[in-house]
Amino acid sequence: MHNRKEIFRLNSREKFNSVMSFEDNKVTMKTEFGFWAGTLKKWFGEGLPKTADTPYINALDAKIVRASDDIAGSGELADKNILNYFNLDSYLVKFPFDISPKLPQKMIEDNEDHKIYLDSYGLKKKEGKITAGIPMVIEYPIKNRKDFYKYRDLYDDDYKKRLPQNWDKLKEQLKTRDFPIRLGGGPYGFSFFPRHLMGDVIYMMSMYDDPGFLKEFNEYFLNLVMNYWSLILKDVEIDCIFILEDIAYRTGSFISKEMFKEFLTPYYIKFMDFLKQFKVKNVLVDCDGLIDELIPLWIEAGITGLFPIEAVNDVAKIREKYPKLQLMGGIDKKLLFKDKTKKGIDAELEKIKKLLNKGGYVPHIDHAVSEDVTWDNFKYYRERLNNIID
Repeated sequence: MHNRKEIFRLNSREKFNSVMSFEDNKVTMKTEFGFWAGTLKKWFGEGLPKTADTPYINALDAKIVRASDDIAGSGELADKNILNYFNLDSYLVKFPFDISPKLPQKMIEDNEDHKIYLDSYGLKKKEGKITAGIPMVIEYPIKNRKDFYKYRDLYDDDYKKRLPQNWDKLKEQLKTRDFPIRLGGGPYGFSFFPRHLMGDVIYMMSMYDDPGFLKEFNEYFLNLVMNYWSLILKDVEIDCIFILEDIAYRTGSFISKEMFKEFLTPYYIKFMDFLKQFKVKNVLVDCDGLIDELIPLWIEAGITGLFPIEAVNDVAKIREKYPKLQLMGGIDKKLLFKDKTKKGIDAELEKIKKLLNKGGYVPHIDHAVSEDVTWDNFKYYRERLNNIID
């Protein structure tokens, strides 16, 4: 158990591992998942002091910016202005990884409105230049089993070339870090990655028309990831593994329990056994939407936690039903929109206060903070939540 003075002296990494282990219900992190670049740029005109660099100042407004430290090559934008103002703990920093076949990017069309290009995965994408958003995929590289075999031939077993630059120096530097590191996330997941390369329609059809194809796909890439990540895990103490799935909408999962158990569970189990060899304790699934029917399936497969617990879910009921499930997120960002009241924010935080006493929970907005959120409302919410945590 930590006393109050000891808690204040804990760094971000120590706090994360303490709360995830349920070792002390008094400890949690003061952190946020992320912000739209446009949100931070807007807030500078509404009262947020500029005390640090703004590497996102020329980014499109919907680009995600983390309130965190950074590792060179992570590919993420990071901001220290929010960290400094609210004395926040660093969000989990992304460890650089790349599971693409490393194809050269090829520009097909480039004008003032958009660009069309082939990325390192071989996806043909259209990306807007005026407003940010998820690029539209025009064509996927895998349409059937034959395409998969050709795609698989683009890979080799030289996993060392996938390590970050200055690897020897980096792994030594990270031994003394004071922030938590996450390995994984987009695009790797046992449903998300096949959909990333073949699209939703072919993925769903293949469950019926060629189930062996999907199983062969996941088996191949799971082995690739394990061989690759073993080089990282043996030299860097990773605090958390993220697995991206996004297999639910606001009304529930778009994969049945039977399909989950057939096409996902075997690979989760194998992956969890692999991670245990490296003493990885925290494995969280990233899934938007209503996830209540999926939670027992993930727990059965060995997953230890979930995020970002979007507001369509009842985070209090999830905690009551699963008292030892690690949770991150769960605070409805819509309560911070321009037309919302302080009373609604207070009611939400009263719910969160009760959850904090049960441990294993890091409260933050249920996704990246959009421009709909006003600086005044966010400031009120964040200061009140900080006081509750303290």
